[in-house]
Parts: sequence; C-alpha cells; structure tokens
Amino acid sequence: MSFEFPADPVIRLVLLAAVVFNVVLILTYLERKVLGRIQQRMGPMRTGPHGVLQAPADAIKLMTKEDLVPNDADKLVFGLAPFLVFVPIFMMFVAIPLTASLVVKSLDLGIFYLVAFSSLHIVGLLMAGWGSNNKYALLGGVRSAAQLISYELPLAFAIMGVVILTGTLNLTGVVDWQAAVGMPLAVFQPLGLLIFLIASLAEMGRTPFDIPMAESEVVGGPWVEYSGMRWAIFFLGEYAKIGRAHV
Repeated sequence: MSFEFPADPVIRLVLLAAVVFNVVLILTYLERKVLGRIQQRMGPMRTGPHGVLQAPADAIKLMTKEDLVPNDADKLVFGLAPFLVFVPIFMMFVAIPLTASLVVKSLDLGIFYLVAFSSLHIVGLLMAGWGSNNKYALLGGVRSAAQLISYELPLAFAIMGVVILTGTLNLTGVVDWQAAVGMPLAVFQPLGLLIFLIASLAEMGRTPFDIPMAESEVVGGPWVEYSGMRWAIFFLGEYAKIGRAHV
C-alpha cells in the first residue's frame, strides 16, 4: 500500500514541521547515547525506558523556563535573531525530496534554493551576538559567521560538481539520474563528497569545528545571553541542520 502525500501545501508544511521536530528529538537522544558510550557511561537512563523520554522532557523544560532579556540588549534584534537562524534551515527542508512524492515542493532550481537559504542563518547568528550587547556573544557571533562564510565556497563548489554531472538543479532529477546510472554520485566524485562532508561539519559546528561556541573562550557562542524558548529555537536550528545534512 503506497502513501499519498497530501496535495495541500499547508498540510505538507505542518507534516514537515512535525518531522523536523521529531528528527531533532531523535538526534538529541542518539548523540547523548553515543557520547555516553564513547565516555564509558550509559547516557540518559532515568526518564522513560532507557531514557527515551529525556529529549521531550528537556523540550518541555525549555518551553516553561523563564525568558530573560538583558536590560541593555537591543530588544528587536535580540528577539528576531533566533527565528532568522531557524526559519531558513526549516525552509531548506521544503525542497528536499524524501521520495518521489514525499516532498513539499519539487523546485526546478532546488539546489540553488538550498545553497541560497543555507547562508541566511548567518545573519541570525550575527544579530544574536550584536543584539545581546555582550562582548562574548558578539565575539561568538563574528567567529560563527567567519567560519560559515569560509566553508560556504567549497561547499558550493562541491554541490556544483553534482549539477555539472547530472545536468539539472532539480533534486528529484539528481536522484533519478543516480537511479538511471545505477550508482551513487559518490563513485564519480569521491573528492567532492569528502569536501562536502568536511564543509558540512563546519556548517553544523560539530567537532572539530565547534570553536565559535567554545565554552572556555566565548562561554557558549552568540547565544550566551539567551534562555528558555529562545535558546531552544537556536538548539532546534542546530540539530535541524544535522538532520538536513543526513537527508
């Protein structure tokens, strides 16, 4: 029995939001478990069977936590920054096809769309650092922006190699090309795949590219002054980027 994706774009966006939120919860749980195993401990175990409810419990805690705003902060910039980080990342999922029919909108310029939106959240990080009126937050925002801009170019070049080889900017067309050839693009462009993986790690701020958020130097990066739901939105955007990279 095949699943027919609803035609209404609003319903598709609601389903997409539910998928993104659940992916973030799953990735949070898996990362804690893997890190726990690496450090020879169990990871989350207390909330739910084997700690599976720890991530939802943390989400509820953050949503009910007090939202603090520094007195000297630029209130408008401070408030908009989390949304300018998360919304572009969420919008990238709109054009990513999970299957031929499981896609919110199949775009002829889908790859161009992804590259364009992948750069917008940099503005949100700079706004978070500037609007907080905190020197550590500003330093973290500038370092985050510098790192992301530095790795945008090799990431774009790696993606353009795919476009040149397949002859299309449509993501569904890229998948169809691989199906027609019978081999993944990694076979034809192993160097491009390596560059893409390294640049993606830098885009996601994962080790060893987590310097902009170094707690020993900039005490947590551009969102050091954020708390409650606003901080949760930054957290949501970070793990949504990881989910996007896996897709």
